Amino acid sequence: MLGKFVRLILLSSGVFFLLLVTLSLTDYPYYAYHWTGNKTVSQKNNPEYIVLMGAGGMPSYDAIIRCYYAAESAKKNPKSKIIVTLPADSSDFRHSAHYRMIQELILRGVDSTRILSEYKGTNTYSQAVAIANMVPTMAPIQIVTSPVHQYRSIKTFEKQGFTNVSGLAATESAIDESLFFNKDESGKIEKDPASNLGLRYNLWSYLQYEIAVMREWLAIAWYRIKGYM
Repeated sequence: MLGKFVRLILLSSGVFFLLLVTLSLTDYPYYAYHWTGNKTVSQKNNPEYIVLMGAGGMPSYDAIIRCYYAAESAKKNPKSKIIVTLPADSSDFRHSAHYRMIQELILRGVDSTRILSEYKGTNTYSQAVAIANMVPTMAPIQIVTSPVHQYRSIKTFEKQGFTNVSGLAATESAIDESLFFNKDESGKIEKDPASNLGLRYNLWSYLQYEIAVMREWLAIAWYRIKGYM
């Protein structure tokens, strides 16, 4: 009986993995990852506060790209304050990832007097609770985070009483695929079969997208069960 159960688990895992690999050869993982970033709520007014959601270590891909977008938004909204939210040890703050995110904003031209810190929250829910105690919930806020995290962030902040919330998805810019290929005299792209970009790059990137999407769907389900959003 145990052997049959183990074989069933292994077979199911194998089928599931093959399904993920098959999907990674399509554009569906990309669309699924970016879908929530396109479902953001439009803002009635320019944001008074730009909430920069932390992303683990700094420097890291997610942290750097979120800092970039937050700094760009700060330039467009010069009267706004930027709230960096990421757990940090207050006794060793200057050696924290939180502080390095602040330094990144300053390097990108954001005046340090505009930057506020929220370093006690350890997840999206507790960060939303902490920020609701920092600023008026009637104030327009803009949440800067990854596309897949947008929906849960906005709904969680709205649950805490914020009435004017929008999102800014920190999305990477894709390089023009044609730059990887040579062109003949007429300008027609000559593709080398050995340089298959789908296999070399997209397959692995899309597998990561699939993991991120599945993790986020589980997080959304958990937040709904807990009543956080």
